[in-house]
Amino acid sequence: MYEDTLLQLSRDTRFRDSELFPSPLSERRNPACGDEVALQGVVGEHLRFYAQGCAVCVASCAALCQELQHCPPECARARVEEALAFFNGDTDWSADWGSPALPALGAVRARPMRMHCVRLPWEALLAVL
Repeated sequence: MYEDTLLQLSRDTRFRDSELFPSPLSERRNPACGDEVALQGVVGEHLRFYAQGCAVCVASCAALCQELQHCPPECARARVEEALAFFNGDTDWSADWGSPALPALGAVRARPMRMHCVRLPWEALLAVL
């Protein structure tokens, strides 16, 4: 159902924590499907995540942390907004940043009900930028 890139990303544990943080930087839940996301760290230094949910949501968390490590807050905000515009279908991916993971997440647009799973961590980070 999903590209190999997305599935590999959902298994990536470099930025993932196995327990919910006592005081997360930001957190979001999707009651419709049960996805839970919590971000921890300092924007511009080091981001980590806790996620409980589908492979799409976990992959999106991993992509967010991978793409925005050590990205200053101003740059992170611009990149999050650019990624969300792409995920929403407003634009094609044409940015000069990002790995193949981001277009792979955009491929989920073919399944509109799953796009909230993709956007959840990005919206969580945007709320604190």
